[in-house]
Amino acid sequence: LYQYKYQRIFNYPSLAEGEAPRGSIGIPRVLNLYENYPFWHTFFTHLGYRVVLSPESNRKIYEKGMESIPSESVCYPAKLAHGHIQALLDQDVSLIFYPCIPYEEKEFDDVDNWYNCPIVMSYPETIKHNQDDVQKAGITFLNPLLPFDNDQRLEERLAEIFGVYGINRLEITEAMDAAIAEKEAFCRDMEKKGEETIAYLK
Repeated sequence: LYQYKYQRIFNYPSLAEGEAPRGSIGIPRVLNLYENYPFWHTFFTHLGYRVVLSPESNRKIYEKGMESIPSESVCYPAKLAHGHIQALLDQDVSLIFYPCIPYEEKEFDDVDNWYNCPIVMSYPETIKHNQDDVQKAGITFLNPLLPFDNDQRLEERLAEIFGVYGINRLEITEAMDAAIAEKEAFCRDMEKKGEETIAYLK
């Protein structure tokens, strides 16, 4: 089931360089971007970006970013984030997207809290201020605070952020619609696979 989920999340084909009028955008395979990758890959592909995903986590990825880890006590998944960012930089990706997401989507009406772990929410800021390579000339590290639990406000924020790249509101709206549809399709697929797994166990 976990193998199915992993493949379902990350097996999205990216545009070829010649098919991507807006160039490449890097997304690290870390923390909150796991569950939300179907949304973001669809969003950026729809806008005409070639999405570059960092490699699978392993010891070498960890070692790539080890020197910039500021805390020994932070969780291992957070420590891995440094290596994933470095892996994107090593692929000459000059635009990296790693947003701060305080709230995830509210999946049930009666829940009291849908707040991300403080590390998950704020770790892009840690990367920004501790990994020197993202501050180099020619590198753009986008780590905006985004309201993932409010589609209307999320669309407004994305229009603000990417308007400076010449992307108009209609393009953002259309990309958001496609991304939301894909996110919902991913959730339906996982629900179906979960039901199949329970039936198999029975």
